[in-house]
Amino acid sequence: MGTHDAINAANAEAARKAGWPELTGTAKQIGWAHTVRKDKMDEFEATPMPEAEKTRWREILLRELRAGAWIDSLSSPWQALAIINLTTEEHADLLAGQFAGS
Repeated sequence: MGTHDAINAANAEAARKAGWPELTGTAKQIGWAHTVRKDKMDEFEATPMPEAEKTRWREILLRELRAGAWIDSLSSPWQALAIINLTTEEHADLLAGQFAGS
């Protein structure tokens, strides 16, 4: 097992322990995506915002189950991945300025 494989496996185990949903895709994609998802979630968690708002964004981010989407977001901010996972209602709330803390 290479260094990257060990890191990916450790991140996959941490995700399972945290109760994060399983990712879908090829085995290679899933392995890598666990690490990308962990890095994006760390980036997100470091973002200052009220806890109610943070809880809502966390739930939205963790809706993304496609390993490929996490990998594709590698060079994008966490917000880019979150926006594509908004429901129609959440999108409307965000545009109306009624999203925070709901």
